[in-house]
Amino acid sequence: MHILKFSYFALKKIMVTPANRFASLLAIAALTLPVILSGCNSAQGMPVIAPPATVDATADDAMLTAKIKIALMAGGASSDLDIRIRTQKDEVMLSGFADSQAQIDRSIKMVKRVEGVRRVINRMSIRRFT
Repeated sequence: MHILKFSYFALKKIMVTPANRFASLLAIAALTLPVILSGCNSAQGMPVIAPPATVDATADDAMLTAKIKIALMAGGASSDLDIRIRTQKDEVMLSGFADSQAQIDRSIKMVKRVEGVRRVINRMSIRRFT
């Protein structure tokens, strides 16, 4: 018991110096700060943020692109054509190659008949055979 008393007083004398006091306060702050800040990550009471509208727009664009591809396949135009379809909102851009202007015109007419298409941008070219 006498040894414990001596050790306690020796420890107390060491802790009294200003440098040790600063070090002990710094250690206490370093240990308690993460505990205090961990409460900041709690989602309770926070408003729920709805997903951006771009997710819906992307799904709508994909659906419209699928409808266009089905219309072109049903009309028989897609077998002879090398068409890429890009959809943004209700605007469709067709790019690629066809064998004739008649094929391009027929493809554009088919795309315009698809429900949801407001505008068709034609970037298709006639394939040149050499």
